[in-house]
Amino acid sequence: MYGLGKLRRCNAEMCCMIGINAFAHLFREPSMSSLTLSRRQLFLGAAGATGAVALNTSTPSLAWAAGRITLGAWTKGMDANPVLLGRLSTELGQALAIASVFRGPGDVWPGPADAKLATGRTLLVSWHLDDQSYGYWASDAARPYLVVVARQVKAYGKPVAIRPWAEMNGDWMPRQPTSSPTDGYPTGYLAFIAAWRAVVNIFRAEGVTNVRWVFNPTTDTYVETTDVRLIWPGRDYVDVLGLDGYNWGTDWRSFENIYATQYARLTALAPDLPLWVCEIGCADPLSSLNTVTAPSGQSKASWWRDMAATAGTMSTLRAVVLFDIAKERDWRAASSRPALTGLKAALVTLREL
Repeated sequence: MYGLGKLRRCNAEMCCMIGINAFAHLFREPSMSSLTLSRRQLFLGAAGATGAVALNTSTPSLAWAAGRITLGAWTKGMDANPVLLGRLSTELGQALAIASVFRGPGDVWPGPADAKLATGRTLLVSWHLDDQSYGYWASDAARPYLVVVARQVKAYGKPVAIRPWAEMNGDWMPRQPTSSPTDGYPTGYLAFIAAWRAVVNIFRAEGVTNVRWVFNPTTDTYVETTDVRLIWPGRDYVDVLGLDGYNWGTDWRSFENIYATQYARLTALAPDLPLWVCEIGCADPLSSLNTVTAPSGQSKASWWRDMAATAGTMSTLRAVVLFDIAKERDWRAASSRPALTGLKAALVTLREL
């Protein structure tokens, strides 16, 4: 999630039945007319939907009028109890078309729990492979495990969006790629690229066609983080651009302030690719679970409304996935009644985009 210095979430709990003609917009490349918008026209939104994502189809969504931006979520406890994701959907008054999950090294997925979560939804998997070096994942030693997962995904048969090494650019990450020589490569940048391409190539060699690869750094661009332009695997190895970004409330930041720089860098790398916000949240000064303050006239409710106000100008955005838990901050949609009301109002605005 969006880093505050070296503060990093490490949630212990984080360790589709697909509508073939629905939600092609999630993976569809932006039209050329949408790419002519100005740099100011950058930002995000979320929209409910009543199905999941189709691959390799241009059938438009019928969910909302525009059908451009789709909503998803991860919520605490949903792996053990998939009903919780449905409850969040009811709370928001919007369907959740993406089920976000977190899987680690050694996990073989998708499994029965994933299938339940992805009923009527697309599965978005944050695949944490930090137990081994990039050199290991690029080597033949990693092949047996990767082949097992590739075959499992292929057998699953429904679309799966995978974000390997999510937030890899963060300076809090144990395997952050840097300029230092790494695993026999001249730099950590090259080691990361080699590992990414090796994973993708193994899936391709196994004939897995139902995967979309999500290159998913955080929005952080301060000097200690890794510049995403140095670790870009290449257009042939990425299907979706992803971003994680949070307003921690320590230094109250607008949605635009958080997302603008990294969005511009990513879309310059691949202006034809769709972008998903894979994790998003805002601290809540009204929550009793942690202490933050907002400038006069600002609140979590107004932050969501600001997000929605700029969403229509983010031309390549296709999905927004909420991170729904009280942890370092109270990121929950319903952290307070006003926050939930503000988010629901934002979703109504987004519906009209």
